Amino acid sequence: MDWACGEALAFGSLLKEGTHVRLSGQDVERGTFSHRHHVLHDQTVDRKVYNPLNDLKEGQAEYTVCNSSLSEYAVLGFELGYSMVDPNSLVIWEAQFGDFANNAQCVIDQFVASGKYYDHFSTLLTLPIWFSPMK
Repeated sequence: MDWACGEALAFGSLLKEGTHVRLSGQDVERGTFSHRHHVLHDQTVDRKVYNPLNDLKEGQAEYTVCNSSLSEYAVLGFELGYSMVDPNSLVIWEAQFGDFANNAQCVIDQFVASGKYYDHFSTLLTLPIWFSPMK
């Protein structure tokens, strides 16, 4: 089992239990290293997409996958606000590479790391460095 399979199984179990999962970041539909493929695009019908994790069982929670622009400050700020409005969702922001997260550093410092302004939010920050070759 690889990372993408484990991730899909974890997301699927949360969705079946009724927890909304929201994943955002640059190119998160397919994953930074083409490992994820959570959204399938129909090559014959323009803009027709299929998300298999939204079709696990009747009445499950929604899985939202949002490719974002390369504006980490704005995107992380939005996702943090989203999780504050809906703290029962798992909101995941993926920085495509470590140096991209630098642009969101003030949001991380002022809101995520300090935690002094809000009691509860459910934003998870991820970085796909697990795929980088170690030397």
